[in-house]
Amino acid sequence: MSSHLLLVDDEAHNRKLLRMVLRQGDYTFSEAEDGRQALAILDQERVDLVLLDLMMPSPNGFDVIHAMRSNDRLRDIPVIVASASTAPDDVERSLSLGAADYFMKPLTEWDIRFQLPIKVRNAIGLTKASDERLKAERMKAVSAMAVALNHEINNPLQVIQGNAQLLYVNPGISPEAREKVQRIRQATETIAGLTHRIAALRDIVTVDYPAGNRTAVPMVNFKASSGGNGGTDEAGKGGAGGGAVTPAGAQERTAGGSGGSGGASGSGSPEDQTPNVG
Repeated sequence: MSSHLLLVDDEAHNRKLLRMVLRQGDYTFSEAEDGRQALAILDQERVDLVLLDLMMPSPNGFDVIHAMRSNDRLRDIPVIVASASTAPDDVERSLSLGAADYFMKPLTEWDIRFQLPIKVRNAIGLTKASDERLKAERMKAVSAMAVALNHEINNPLQVIQGNAQLLYVNPGISPEAREKVQRIRQATETIAGLTHRIAALRDIVTVDYPAGNRTAVPMVNFKASSGGNGGTDEAGKGGAGGGAVTPAGAQERTAGGSGGSGGASGSGSPEDQTPNVG
C-alpha cells in the first residue's frame, strides 16, 4: 500500500519541489497551504507522514506539531520540518515538540537526491515497525486471556455435557424432549471443539474477512495460530483463510460433532450411548 504524505507550506512552488523530490517513492500526496488546512486534512484523511513548514500564518508549524502531539490519533504520525529558519532555537523547539527531523530551505542537491527521500522512507518504516510491535504485544495479551477464559468455560461445559448425556439415555424421556436434549449436546460439542482449538493456540494469527460495510475484519486463523496442525479436528477444511473462524463457519464445521470433546456423536440408539459425567 502506498504511503500518504501531507505537504504543508504556504508557498506553492515549495510544495511542488517536495513532490518532485519524492516522486520516485511509492507515495500519494495531499497539500495544505496553512496550518488550519493541514489540521483539517489530518482530521479527515489517513496520513503516514507530514512534511511541514514552520513560518506560516497562524496556526504556524509549531502549533501544528503541538496539536498533533495532543491528539491520540495523530500523535504517532512522524513530522519532518523543512523550514527557511536557521535559528537554533527553532530547530531545538521543533525537535522538542516531537518532529522526527529538520531540514533547512532552500534544499541542497544532497538533500534532494539523498537525504530527504531516505529520511522520509526511514521515518515511515520506523513508525510501521512500531505499530507492528504494538500489535504483536496486544495479540499476546489476547492469547493469554483466551487461554485463561478457556479454562473457566471448560468446567461448566463438562457439567452440561454430562447431564445432557444422562438425560438423553434416560428411557423415560419423551421423544420430543430427547430431540431437544440432542440439540443441547450438539451445541456443547461445538463449544468443546472451539475450546480445544483455543487451547492449542501458540501465537494468534489473523486473516482479513469481508464483513458488511467494512472492507474486512480480523478473524483468528486457528490452523496457523496453533502451529499449522489445525488443532485436534479437521475444521480447517473449507474454512476461510485455512481454518479461520468466521461468523458462519464455526457452526458449520462442528455441526457433525467433529470438534467434540467427551460427548457422543449423536448417532445410534440411546442404549448404545455411554454416560459421561466427567
